[in-house]
Amino acid sequence: MNYKKNLKLLLSFVFFSASITVEAKKHPFSSLDLATVKKINSHSLSPNSQYMVFDATNYSPDENKSELGLYITDLKTSSTTQLTSEHTDTSPFWLNENTIAFLSDRSGSLQLWYSSLDFDNLGLLKNTTMTQLTDLTTSINNVIYNQKAKRVLFSAQSFLNGTLVNDKTYVNQEDNKYTTGVVYDKLFIRHWDTFLRPSVREQLFVVDLKDKDGKFSVKNEPVNIMKGNELETPVSPFGDSGDFTISPDGQTIAFSSRVEKHDQAWTTNTDIYLVKYPINGKPSSVKNLTKSNPGYDSYPKISPNGEWIAYLEMRGKNFESDVNRVMLYNIKNKTHTELPIKWDRSPDSLTWSSDSSSIYLTATSKGRGKIFVVSLSKAIKTIKKNGSVSTLVAKELVGTGSNNVIRVIPKGEFENNAEEILVFGRSTMTKPREIYRLEVTPYNNLKVENEKREIIKGPLNSEAGLTQVTNINEKFKEVQVSEPEEFYFRGYNNELIQGWYLKPVNFDKSKKYPLAFLIHGGPQGAWEDSFGSRWNYQSYTGAGYAVAAINFHGSTGFGQKFVKDIAKNWGNNAYTDLMKGLDYVLKTHRYIDKSKVCGLGGSFGGYMVNWINGHTDRFACLVNHDGVFSTVSTFFTTEELFFIEHEFGGVPWDRKAKKVYDKWSPSEYVKNWKTPTLVIHSSKDYRLTEGEGIATFTALQRLGIKSKFLYFPDENHWVLKPANLIFWQNQIIEWIDSFTK
Repeated sequence: MNYKKNLKLLLSFVFFSASITVEAKKHPFSSLDLATVKKINSHSLSPNSQYMVFDATNYSPDENKSELGLYITDLKTSSTTQLTSEHTDTSPFWLNENTIAFLSDRSGSLQLWYSSLDFDNLGLLKNTTMTQLTDLTTSINNVIYNQKAKRVLFSAQSFLNGTLVNDKTYVNQEDNKYTTGVVYDKLFIRHWDTFLRPSVREQLFVVDLKDKDGKFSVKNEPVNIMKGNELETPVSPFGDSGDFTISPDGQTIAFSSRVEKHDQAWTTNTDIYLVKYPINGKPSSVKNLTKSNPGYDSYPKISPNGEWIAYLEMRGKNFESDVNRVMLYNIKNKTHTELPIKWDRSPDSLTWSSDSSSIYLTATSKGRGKIFVVSLSKAIKTIKKNGSVSTLVAKELVGTGSNNVIRVIPKGEFENNAEEILVFGRSTMTKPREIYRLEVTPYNNLKVENEKREIIKGPLNSEAGLTQVTNINEKFKEVQVSEPEEFYFRGYNNELIQGWYLKPVNFDKSKKYPLAFLIHGGPQGAWEDSFGSRWNYQSYTGAGYAVAAINFHGSTGFGQKFVKDIAKNWGNNAYTDLMKGLDYVLKTHRYIDKSKVCGLGGSFGGYMVNWINGHTDRFACLVNHDGVFSTVSTFFTTEELFFIEHEFGGVPWDRKAKKVYDKWSPSEYVKNWKTPTLVIHSSKDYRLTEGEGIATFTALQRLGIKSKFLYFPDENHWVLKPANLIFWQNQIIEWIDSFTK
């Protein structure tokens, strides 16, 4: 008897059995997984670059309770410890190397708190170690901190006279405190999901802190640096602390704000403003730095050396998806310079290197959220000398996944790093968002992105050192996921169009499968290699569907001409791309049952679902989430008029524009509708109001077409509440299952 051989066979069997057991524990992705994935929001590096504190949301379905708590990660060991629970604790930052501050609702509203840390005994913080710093009459909503000046900069609801709103005593009308009536004399009346208060703005306040032997206190009453101005920051509805910045010495503040004029609802104009605020002094008046530009000026960032403000600029006055140009403002010389980057991409954020010699940019490109770097060491010298600079080159640093919110560790501060280290959020189609770090490859060793429309075959060499720092979603390893496949095909005008394809989990090539055909919103958006918090590819692969998602004309990340081509052309090139993309998928993957294809989309995707219903009957069923029924009614009920005026060429009482509205309105083709449709809409959706969904459902019912209407009285354009999200996803799966299985 060969003892060693039999032992080897036995061990192999044990290992194989264990593997089967582990694999058996895995389950297909479900709506419960979608809702219970922990979501990391913000992260902050300690002054010594050894630790990172962050906040994350965790949902308990049994209790129907969401908890936003703080966590700390040792960057060397990647070990993570939870610091707080049972309250809303968010936006953490470091006061010094062993003290963190954060916003918490422990006293009833979001106020500033702090706590020292014992790194030898990390765990849930005790109430005795936590101290409340502020006790304002309203919540603090966004915050940044300058450690050198011990200066806190935050936003809060304020009256135009500069005083903070008192949430307990606020009334709509001082002369009739019992009325619920609100009077408006200009747009906006409401924005995204909120009716505005005419006399109130979100504005910036400054408080300085005192530090006595590690015990902190507020030095002064909050000072409103925007007092008396009809300005708001962050810019609603999606602005955050990225809309304002403070200089290294704490005495210069820049912020972006919407320009409040009568036409603010039909122009995109936001500007960058500057305030000088000496320590122990008084703030200067607010100075507009970008008054001459009629479009978006956003994302100001003061350089670490305090000399420059970098910001993003769009020049179209009503085009929210215009190309973002990277601009530099010299604070001393008061001059603006565009950085003429040689690329056909539009950055959505920027981050200075620690020595002010480079800028890191994030931008959508070819179905990914990439990180690029632009070297400025020579350019800045040229700008100072000549006032301008020749063409610059953006080089690709991270070319896979979806990456954002960059923090920087300087050279030599983490394990003797030879180059800077970036710490940022990242997700892919197969993995929820976690925090990663990457030591930056020297600029001269990086390559320019290949912008050709072709399949990306693997990560860049510069991604070789990519290291996952957090693992807050460790349980996700128990979920089965489908690996994405990228493809290209010839679409409208014979142009190359990119798409994503995923097989159903537990794929068996001998079987036939239905197809979930996903249509993204925007239309200036994109299907990326990212982990969606609502429209998630794995929700459908886990339910037994093949998935196709096409980046049609109008999608971002394929050049600015491609983005612009959909304007005044909504039902043409994008529709053609989608139909040809579907043809390609069905021809390439013969196991898909072409009689069991369901089209699903939200926002513009919902518009396209209605358009599809009027122009083809090739789909077994459709799902329209918050889509457009009538382009004309949408104009009169939406809040951001600049978007619809740009997309349809003007106002609908203009004869020329009216032809465009009518030509591309789904309502004009209702008589052709045949396909069963699930319609979803929500009461607090002020972008595309509930009337669009009700009108769609009314038409379907009157035509005798099988249809359902799913209504949420407490959601906006997106379904955000976890219990609603589970119900939303389950209703969608039940609907498409009823026509395909």
